[in-house]
Amino acid sequence: MLKTITFLASVTFGILLLTSGGMSDDGRAGATGAPGENTCVTNCHNTFALNSGSGSVVLGSTNMVNWTYVPGTTYHMSATVSLPGSILFGIGVECLTPAGTNAGQLNITDPASTEIKNAIVLGNSRRNVVHTLGGGAGNGSKVFEFDWVAPSTNIGPVTFYFAGNASNNNGQDSGDRIYNGSQVVNPAVVTGVDELSTGGGLLMYPNPVADQLRLDYAMEDAARVEVTLFDLTGRAVATLVTGTRQPGRHSEVIGGMDRFPAGTYVLLARMGERTIGRRVVLGPR
Repeated sequence: MLKTITFLASVTFGILLLTSGGMSDDGRAGATGAPGENTCVTNCHNTFALNSGSGSVVLGSTNMVNWTYVPGTTYHMSATVSLPGSILFGIGVECLTPAGTNAGQLNITDPASTEIKNAIVLGNSRRNVVHTLGGGAGNGSKVFEFDWVAPSTNIGPVTFYFAGNASNNNGQDSGDRIYNGSQVVNPAVVTGVDELSTGGGLLMYPNPVADQLRLDYAMEDAARVEVTLFDLTGRAVATLVTGTRQPGRHSEVIGGMDRFPAGTYVLLARMGERTIGRRVVLGPR
């Protein structure tokens, strides 16, 4: 009998230990402060008020222009949690429609730092990017990277909700600071072509352009792509893109367009055997 009691006690303790570790060390879905959700401050890390102290959580993207999306396009995203002196961080990110359902698809690009978890909120299964056990180590900040595939059609504005934990690494819920925020992403207003299909046209926006210009296009076969900016006299001003591209969808974000004088130009894109021209206005600054 004593052996049986000892065995049951050991199993019970092991389950409690695993449960405790899973709740405290891995990220939790459905705690970003999105509609119908609480935040980690409400759930557990309640030593300090939400968004207090000198830390922050910031959402970014390497290839999204002006927080607009083109349907079906993959965007490389980042969520940076910062707090001076902190060495361990956590994250939770989701993208939702106004109805509270998933907008597009969140995908993992750094499995050492992030994973996907789901939470049922208001009857919807919400997909979240969260930190892994030990994946949030950093010195004063941690950048969590992932991809977001935009909805396959224009569904109107969508919203990213995100929360970050700047931990004091004491192994407890106490003493951590929680930050959260949101970012609306609108459908892109495209000049010239409304839909992009394989072997189709060239999407260019914004137009007029002040600094960054984005080009979206699709390739049927691997081929050389060259994009050149001409003035209205026909003089080549600059080569903006050059190189071989593989079959599929592509996005080119061209920065520094403000280095050219304001005015009207012609953008000529040679994509394999296709040549497409677009009129583009630079300015106002």
